[in-house]
Amino acid sequence: MRNLVWRQAFIGAWQADWRERRRDWRVALVLTLGLTLAACAALLASLDLDRTRSARAVAAAAEAERWVHQGSKNPHSAAHYGVYAFKPLPTLAAIDPGIEQYVGSSIWLEAHKQNDMVYRPAADSAGADRQFRLSPALVLQVLAPAAMIFLGFGMFAAERERGMLPALRLNGAPLGAIAAARGAVLLCLALTMSLPGIVAIVALKWHAGGGEPVADPGLRALLFAGGYLVYLTIWAALITAASAYAATMRASLALLVTLWTALTLVLPRAAVELAQSAAPLPSAQAFRQAVDEELGMPDDPAEAERHKQQLFTQYGVDNVADLPVNWSGISQLRSEAHGDAVFDRHYGPLFAAMASQDRAIALAGWLSPAAAIAGLSSRLAASDSASHIEFLRAAETHRRLMQNLLNSDLARNPDRDGVKYQANEALWRSIPPLAFAYGALDVRDVIVRWVLPLLTLLVLSIGLAAASLRRLRIGSVK
Repeated sequence: MRNLVWRQAFIGAWQADWRERRRDWRVALVLTLGLTLAACAALLASLDLDRTRSARAVAAAAEAERWVHQGSKNPHSAAHYGVYAFKPLPTLAAIDPGIEQYVGSSIWLEAHKQNDMVYRPAADSAGADRQFRLSPALVLQVLAPAAMIFLGFGMFAAERERGMLPALRLNGAPLGAIAAARGAVLLCLALTMSLPGIVAIVALKWHAGGGEPVADPGLRALLFAGGYLVYLTIWAALITAASAYAATMRASLALLVTLWTALTLVLPRAAVELAQSAAPLPSAQAFRQAVDEELGMPDDPAEAERHKQQLFTQYGVDNVADLPVNWSGISQLRSEAHGDAVFDRHYGPLFAAMASQDRAIALAGWLSPAAAIAGLSSRLAASDSASHIEFLRAAETHRRLMQNLLNSDLARNPDRDGVKYQANEALWRSIPPLAFAYGALDVRDVIVRWVLPLLTLLVLSIGLAAASLRRLRIGSVK
């Protein structure tokens, strides 16, 4: 019987609130502005992603052709000839571009160097665009809660201020059901801002033919939608709590604006600054200088000489020209091994520091739902620093494979009669272009780092709403 009363009260409150919202010109104004911004963000982001994908696909095909048709040459010359590898973009990156505008789109794979990525879109953007780049994620993370606050700050405060609280208490309807219905209406209004993003995702998937450069697109999409639903539900509960607690509409609005500023603007930015202080990264110039200085240190000449003498003994010869293998190729293999060890010593700590920063920033998600959803969103869209490092590691692995194949071929083929060995198209074709896809999510890490904080904040916000409603039910009507 009690459940039936609660359900009937919920349905009645839903219908009454929805009817009132439809008649309120302020709701139409906020939704029109919100949908316009969301539609512009989704349209621009989807067009930009589609254009970028197409450009990278054309460039990758051109690079593959250039590599295969480079002509006959010494394999080590081909190693220096090099090739570009292009970073793939999942469809969800249209919703949350994350750091993609700032980290570069391609990387040059060549002998003896682990290069940085180049062609950063933000470098060609105006200063204002770099500071405030409209995206569907920004709309949902920052602007949608602001719209919910504007539409919901008077949810219960208006009735208290107008002297209608006694009537609300006496009508017999559970306040919890009324609050749930009004919060659900508010949530539905906010979710309309996600519609342009959903349309953009469907359009991009249709245009791309369904292929995704991730191992688990379905799981990512499910967590993506669920995460934003929980995030906006947290805000619906916080607005309910503030409106039920505040004595006036002005107090409710002031409290909610303060919360919005702290949770969506101040705390996420403070977390980034603190993380950078806790795990500082070297400047690009200092890092590159340190790598180059160590690379300039030659391999141990004594060890190289011992290796050469071992080859002389193994093949029964007295000089390099008589070896049945190519000493130049063997030397290049040794040089690459030396360089690989140097890169691992420098890039390993760099990537570890970046991962430490990510973990530190994620801790802010226990205080700010905006910080939690931002981290979860970019991780699922593969537009975070961890996904960027994943691509860099894959590109470097491919570079080392290329160098090993080229130098091994050179080592197997010595110069003949004073004519230097030259490889042809068969060798170039044996080295395929980098085919990269982001690996499956570490579900446990995602849950612990972002989902659990979001769910914890959801429970806390609902608890606050319940406590405020209890106070509203038994406290002073003034």
